[in-house]
Amino acid sequence: MSAARKAFRVVVFPFRMAWFLMLIANLLVASAGCFLVAFFVAYGISLVFSYAFLPPEWTKALWQWAADLYTRSSLFKAATIAFFTLLFSAILRFWPARDPVADAAREREITGLNDDLVARRRQDALRSRLRA
Repeated sequence: MSAARKAFRVVVFPFRMAWFLMLIANLLVASAGCFLVAFFVAYGISLVFSYAFLPPEWTKALWQWAADLYTRSSLFKAATIAFFTLLFSAILRFWPARDPVADAAREREITGLNDDLVARRRQDALRSRLRA
């Protein structure tokens, strides 16, 4: 192997290692986010299941466990706030729903008014040219 290839490998190796470590860090962050969503979904399903099929004492105990964890752990509090912020921001993007028919009618009305305004300005410009 030539010296140039060995030198190239020596120079490229740290960049490849940094890229690999960055990929690993992204994988860990993405998997942590997926686990966060999965845990909250599982908790919601367990609450629904407990309301439907379990005695009220067990449901109350499940709620109490979550409330105690929320007061004790700042990480759980931050995760809860982040999860519901992301959930509600996605929901509020589409709510209240817009009526596409009314939006199209409003757009046509605005376009008509703009066309009328442009036509009126052109007429005024032509009249001023004819007078001059």
